[in-house]
Amino acid sequence: MLAASIAIQGFPLLHLDDTANFALQNMDDFDVQQLAVVKDDYYIGLVEKDDLLDIEGTQTIATIADQIQRIGILGSAHVLTALDNFAKHHLSLLPVLNEQQECIGVIPQKNLNEMLAQFLGVTQPGAMLVISISPYQYSLAEMSRLVETNNAQIIQLNTLFDEVSGAFIITIKINQEEAQAIIATFQRYNYQVLHYFGKAPVNNDIEEHYHHLMNYLDV
Repeated sequence: MLAASIAIQGFPLLHLDDTANFALQNMDDFDVQQLAVVKDDYYIGLVEKDDLLDIEGTQTIATIADQIQRIGILGSAHVLTALDNFAKHHLSLLPVLNEQQECIGVIPQKNLNEMLAQFLGVTQPGAMLVISISPYQYSLAEMSRLVETNNAQIIQLNTLFDEVSGAFIITIKINQEEAQAIIATFQRYNYQVLHYFGKAPVNNDIEEHYHHLMNYLDV
């Protein structure tokens, strides 16, 4: 998924001779903390709301030109690069550029959130497992095989290295809403299942009550 695919047009582009008041009004209208500044068609950078508030409203953006940040992303970049920029620079929007360094649109925070929800498959039904393993034990092929032997498939997988424990923390989403058999399979292969989010088997309570009854009758 490319950055250009979630970029939108319609957000105002500021110019160096625009006043602080004009820029701030546009930021309030579009509920953002930054806006792109251009000269002719060339992208200059992002101006921050906080920087505009530090000058007189009648002063122009050129007054704080040295505080404009050159932050943008090519439309051909992956959307995860956009996420990295949002996180590093605390952005409310990110300008998207073409090869000529012209601003062809922006990615607002809302669009990024919607893309992440789609990318992570959060709207798809299915159980999630959080597993901890040592790095040398990590094998995507093996984990897929263990899930597939229980007639399920992995539809989303994310990894995180825990620097404290030195383990991989793996979040797996499967295409079934109940995963007790899969959990048991992972445990048999010495995977540590930290968390499980999904439906418990319907017959769990029935089986438990049955065993309690049998134990009672044996007394």
